[in-house]
Amino acid sequence: MPEEKLGVAVIGLHMGQAHFLAAIEHPNAELVALCDTDEGLLDARAAEYNVPVATTDWRDLLDRPDIDIASICTPDHFHREMTCAFLDAGKHVIVEKPMARTVEECEEMIAAARRNDRKLMVAQVCRFYSFFEDAKRWSEDGTLGEVYYVETSYLHNYEEIGGVGNWRFDPEKRHPLVGGGCHAIDLARWICGDAEEVHAYGNHYNIPQQQWEDLITINVKFKSGAVGRILNSSGCQRPYNIDLQVWGTKGTLVGDNTQDYALLSLREVNRHIWLRLPKPPMAKAVASELAHFIDCVLHDRQPLIDGVDGAKTVALAWAAIESMRTGQPVKCRNDF
Repeated sequence: MPEEKLGVAVIGLHMGQAHFLAAIEHPNAELVALCDTDEGLLDARAAEYNVPVATTDWRDLLDRPDIDIASICTPDHFHREMTCAFLDAGKHVIVEKPMARTVEECEEMIAAARRNDRKLMVAQVCRFYSFFEDAKRWSEDGTLGEVYYVETSYLHNYEEIGGVGNWRFDPEKRHPLVGGGCHAIDLARWICGDAEEVHAYGNHYNIPQQQWEDLITINVKFKSGAVGRILNSSGCQRPYNIDLQVWGTKGTLVGDNTQDYALLSLREVNRHIWLRLPKPPMAKAVASELAHFIDCVLHDRQPLIDGVDGAKTVALAWAAIESMRTGQPVKCRNDF
């Protein structure tokens, strides 16, 4: 017997395009509503994909019984209000990264999910890229041995992508380490677990209209005993890239989300050489992400990146920001 279909609403059609295309393709999803403040974009997408409901006001969707899942793909400063409202309306929510702007906003979202017994997932899409999945598996199954060091980078020049109204450059709406650097932070946390302490430095050379540092480097001590480095650059003069290095007692893995190969060095093979591993392109990761969340809703499973996990990433970012301000190491919060 086929499983039930879940009604999906996508709010925010720029980041949300991949989300609504994934909903259309999934056999257990039905795209029932789109929402965006850009009426031209909204009308075009609704007509092109024959979506029955299109609105510029997300509140119109709260009481609709045909919506089971809200996919929130709006700018960061809307995440908390929209997520809490949809959870309180009895919907399950997948919200684009970052989970929210602040730790306090994350706490409100976690509380809303708990009091309504609804699923909440943060769309940290890198966890659904094949290379990063391999890195996670090999860090746990003994291939790399005991992991003692991780290095991640999120390198993305934002000079020409400030967003509608340049919201990405508004310090009240976004910090670049929270909003973009969360990719690298989440990967490091996924590999090594909870962070204990960070010590961070930053500078500001490239984007005058951005009021925060546009280069931030973070030294991290994990509770596992591993250490690491997380780099975030929002003004770099180089191509976009998210990379990952995992160093273990039996081997080291190096790769990223743009190249068609990764590098692996194993003690039992020859630690003096790199093995070049072909890897598939990073395609359809959002579809895999949504499929995972649908499976969690249908079978009452915990999402891979739930509210607690998302909040820990935001908390590490703000600990690093505090470290830059004070020049001192800062403890990371994990009690959510």
